Amino acid sequence: MEKGTNTRKKLLSDAFKLFSSNSYENVTFSELEKASGVSRGSIVYYFENKNGLFSEMLKTFVFDNSSVKRVPKPYQHSLIAFYNFFNEILKKEKNKLIELGIKNMNEALFFIEMSALLNISDFRAIASKWHEEEKNIWYNIIQNAVSTNEIRKDIDVKSVADLFEKTYLGASFIGVFSIYGVDINVLHTNFDQLYSLLVNETNIK
Repeated sequence: MEKGTNTRKKLLSDAFKLFSSNSYENVTFSELEKASGVSRGSIVYYFENKNGLFSEMLKTFVFDNSSVKRVPKPYQHSLIAFYNFFNEILKKEKNKLIELGIKNMNEALFFIEMSALLNISDFRAIASKWHEEEKNIWYNIIQNAVSTNEIRKDIDVKSVADLFEKTYLGASFIGVFSIYGVDINVLHTNFDQLYSLLVNETNIK
């Protein structure tokens, strides 16, 4: 069982590396076999076909990894704790991909997402659903921060949630065109600046 799990993880990692620098059409079973050292039969056993492998790779490396869903419950008690932990998630993800030989995670993700848009029929719907779920999580965190008096009550929660989400997405997009991808420290500073405009003055000592 453990061997099978490890093989599956390795296939997903190797597929991510291939798809991050090659179009969907140019990644063949031969390329996958060569990169992973796993036979075509085993690849088909785990994922049925290339589409299945690509779709699972999308879920694992794109939708699950850089997601606010990964922030644990104990860090959702306040807005500042929430985005601080989210930044740590992004740092770890960036370092993990560097270990895989990918120095710009945003460029890799962008390339894969473009391939998905062109080759996966329901990708647009899946991505839209993911985005709505992410915004809803930000909304709930910010609504809670208002309720606990952490931040001001005179804000539009939906608009502020949108600002936090778009700050992250904007930084990620800009990171596509830099050498090493998104600057997590700059993103953190941007979040801090947003927070400073929202924080309840009675909480500032």
